[in-house]
Amino acid sequence: MPPAPAAQTQQSAAKRQKSNVGSALKKPAGPDYQEGIRYWDSVPASVDGVLGGYGNGPVPHIEQLSSRLLLLSLLPSLHTFASPLTPTPSPPPAHRLTALDVGAGIGRVTRHVLLPLFDDVVLVEPVDKFVREAQRSAASGEWRDLPRVGKQPSDDGGNMTKWKEDKRKVDEAKQGRGKRVLCVKGGLQGLDPAYPLRGDMFESVGVVGEATAGEGAELGIDDEEVVYDAIWCQWCLGHMGHEDLVAFLRKSKAALRKSEDITEEPKAGGYTSLIFVKENVCEDAESGKGNEFLDPEDSSLTRSNNKWSEVFKDAGLEVVKEEVQHGMPDELFMVKTWALR
Repeated sequence: MPPAPAAQTQQSAAKRQKSNVGSALKKPAGPDYQEGIRYWDSVPASVDGVLGGYGNGPVPHIEQLSSRLLLLSLLPSLHTFASPLTPTPSPPPAHRLTALDVGAGIGRVTRHVLLPLFDDVVLVEPVDKFVREAQRSAASGEWRDLPRVGKQPSDDGGNMTKWKEDKRKVDEAKQGRGKRVLCVKGGLQGLDPAYPLRGDMFESVGVVGEATAGEGAELGIDDEEVVYDAIWCQWCLGHMGHEDLVAFLRKSKAALRKSEDITEEPKAGGYTSLIFVKENVCEDAESGKGNEFLDPEDSSLTRSNNKWSEVFKDAGLEVVKEEVQHGMPDELFMVKTWALR
């Protein structure tokens, strides 16, 4: 979900703050799923569109970097290359590192946060034009981690220079394990992350890329089970009421990779697999009780910190780390990320 001005608040980004919002209000009505879809159908399928007008400034770069750093700090299996954090990284695990990106929009988080770190990403998005734009841009070579090269041009000018650079990227990618993205059209209310294509509500829009090494699922097959090292939920969970959200998180927990399923033990302070929730947060009630309010424009709930704690407790999840997203514009709601298991 994107950051948005008061006149066009959007759940997919950070929303403008409202002082002590909801503190004196009764429990709001739940989100209307179809109203939410209609709202997002009216938004352009672009980064600026899904980020509510904040897509051309520093917001995407700041929050994408923070997300990548958080993943690297908690999942040692992602350290497959030398860096200041891991000068001598361990070899890649036998399994293909796999992530789920839900409410993924046009694939911004998959493209810039998840795919650079994971081998496979399952991208799930209910809005047709968004998921098809994600598939189109991934398949056309616009994503750095899914390079493409066309037919060699006959001229020796700028087209040849570009072709040579594209070919270099493709050749470099072939030396690795290969990257794949499965794009799925569907909402979260009926999603079983372990079987992202199971049921009439879910449609494969296509698999982009190919696996050249590592053990993993055959992406794109209806009843093929997928096991995840990370499940990423950003600016989308407000479109579910409490019961649907708790049910989804429980199914997500069941779809995580178990430590007994791998041969490599995670390093001290690290985890085998985690769920990440990155969402807007409003104020708790003055009494300290959890709060939530419904945005009538996109029919989504913004929850307070204690309300999120209730959700996680009811889903049987433990918070292993939480952090505030710094560097966001002052007029927006606080954005927090929770790592859960």
